[in-house]
Amino acid sequence: MERYSKVFGSKWQSQYSEEFKRKICREYLDGSDSRTTIERKYKLGNSRLTSWLKSFGWEAKKAIYLSSYVMPAKKDQDVPAEDSASVKLLKKQLDDALLEKELYRKMIEVAERDLKINIRKKSVTK
Repeated sequence: MERYSKVFGSKWQSQYSEEFKRKICREYLDGSDSRTTIERKYKLGNSRLTSWLKSFGWEAKKAIYLSSYVMPAKKDQDVPAEDSASVKLLKKQLDDALLEKELYRKMIEVAERDLKINIRKKSVTK
């Protein structure tokens, strides 16, 4: 397998053979090495491998970072008395809002059924 398909006087004018490009791309896709590792191994330019993958229609692997940090649980004893009162007020307001939402939903159902009025927007509109 040839590395270059043509020989030029300067390394900046190098043109790699198709066979060499496909071999490097396959090695990257099949292996566990990163793009930069393979580019350094074969002394390729930065992002050369990425452009080859795009030209052949292959999708480059993306790195996935997962955080291993777990937040500690918050203790309920730390909440002051005034905060617990505001939490209770917020819970009551939430319950009232949910009841009001349910009331409006029932009103729409009754109006559509009894008065034969289309109130809800249909999903297939022009």
